[in-house]
Amino acid sequence: MAAKAKDVFRLLGLYARMDLNWLIQDWSMVVVIILSETLQNLSGMAGVLLLAIRFGGVGGLSADEVLLMLGFFELADGLGWMLFGNFNVMHISRRIGRGQVDHMLIQPRPLWMQLLTEGFMPCSGSYGLVVGAVLTAIAVSRLQLSLTPAWFGLLGYELLIHLLLQVSQSFLYGSAAFWFPVSCEEMSSTIIDLNHQLGKFPLFGLPGWMLGLLHTVLPIGLLAYLPALALLGQLGYGVKIALPFVVAAVFVTAAVICFQKGLRHYEQYSCNRYREMGHRC
Repeated sequence: MAAKAKDVFRLLGLYARMDLNWLIQDWSMVVVIILSETLQNLSGMAGVLLLAIRFGGVGGLSADEVLLMLGFFELADGLGWMLFGNFNVMHISRRIGRGQVDHMLIQPRPLWMQLLTEGFMPCSGSYGLVVGAVLTAIAVSRLQLSLTPAWFGLLGYELLIHLLLQVSQSFLYGSAAFWFPVSCEEMSSTIIDLNHQLGKFPLFGLPGWMLGLLHTVLPIGLLAYLPALALLGQLGYGVKIALPFVVAAVFVTAAVICFQKGLRHYEQYSCNRYREMGHRC
């Protein structure tokens, strides 16, 4: 077990060095990447934030509370991309649909270790994390929240839940590419984009059945809205702890089962979209 853990950290260090070397080979490119990524992350939340500022709040939250919700989303989302954003690990359906799982199965490392380490890009993929941390800090300061160890523990817990939901949904729906590689190659991208588009909106005022749907079947409410309410102290202990954990556990379990079934199908039939001359359909 200790040897496997050592291998994981060694591989993480290797991918970190590769990411750094790629980034610093052209300093003009570094400036462009930093500016473009920062602007992209800020523009993704500008609409909701500007509405909240213009009308003194939106969806039952004040402008500063909306800023906390958006900052948390960027912080959690940026963490996910920093850990799994490289080599299409987060967009796993692309690797499956393009027949690239073959490349992974012949490697001298177990598949789980490759998936856990290949996506790590702490240098070129950390801008969302930085932007989210700054916005969250500003919101916390403006709201004058009491930063106790319990609060930071809750923050870490909510970040973990967001990360598990983000990755598990990608692998759950992306596993369809094992059986339908052409039509489902971008399935992971579709669910990720859906989460990005809807996960930044407050859900206050929606009908009860829709709130239930958006906190379970399509858990966008667990990505930022419910965590923000928990960090603001507006939720009971049971709701803010039990519900996210149960939903995340269900999605992780379903993702593991579907991915393993898909992998067995892939090992038997491989990717059926390649012609004999090697071209992909």
